[in-house]
Amino acid sequence: MKRIILLTTLLYTIGSLTAQQQPAQPTSTIINPANPTPYEPTPGELVTEEVDETQLTEEQKRVRVRNLTAEELWKNADYRDYDPSFTELHRLSKAFANNKYRLALSSFQAGINSIIKMRDEVELLRKQSAETRRFNEKWYWQVVDRKAQEERTINRMKRQAKQEAVTYFTRAINYLDEIINPDLREKEPFKKLLSAVYRNWVMYQYDLGNIPQTIPVLEHYIQIDENEKEYPAHKYLSQAYAFQENMIKKYKMGTEDQMLRFRYKKNVHLLRATELKYGKESAEYKHVVTLVNRDEIISIMP
Repeated sequence: MKRIILLTTLLYTIGSLTAQQQPAQPTSTIINPANPTPYEPTPGELVTEEVDETQLTEEQKRVRVRNLTAEELWKNADYRDYDPSFTELHRLSKAFANNKYRLALSSFQAGINSIIKMRDEVELLRKQSAETRRFNEKWYWQVVDRKAQEERTINRMKRQAKQEAVTYFTRAINYLDEIINPDLREKEPFKKLLSAVYRNWVMYQYDLGNIPQTIPVLEHYIQIDENEKEYPAHKYLSQAYAFQENMIKKYKMGTEDQMLRFRYKKNVHLLRATELKYGKESAEYKHVVTLVNRDEIISIMP
């Protein structure tokens, strides 16, 4: 019995010494899952509001202390402006920008959640429909009628969710438009969120049939950083201009000059989308050039 106890103690001691001699494993960096984008200092923050005093000069430090002291002395909860000048200055502040950015981010996420929820509900409906046994359906027309009714229900669900999402995206755009500080509008988180909001707003407005409204938003979208190199943006723009051209052709809802301008812009973005996706030396690009040339020849024919 004593031998067993001694052997157990010896094994435990050797194990402890071996563990102590092993080198410590480097700890991996933990990414915060709550942070929606690595460009943000903290989740939902466009720019930090903390002042790094180590970066301030002595004069800047004195001015900051003086202003903070004056604000404490003049603190008045019932103060209100009669001239909008100081209100405009507040709109340039980091605090105002962060507040509007958080509201825009919240609205954007609510819109995305509406689409995700709709897709889950549609998938569940299709699954339940496929698994349900229907002994009362004796004729083929009954099956066709039921499936048509299911598709109408699904289309209604999709339309309602997209309308709700567009409302949230529009709200997000309005919040971002209120950020007027030009330096903060150049921040990477701002441009990333603005691009995401524009992109989703365009896609679901397009699905809802509000195609002409997507043109100005798409034109703004391709002016942000590298967005111009995304071929789907040009594809959507080409389709929107084609829609406008066809409306004038079919219903005479505009002048011939407007129609020719829409046709020209349609072809410009069609060529750019094809170039970005396939390259200028591809057979696809050469084929589209032929189509565009034919379209332009028709435009100048008497």
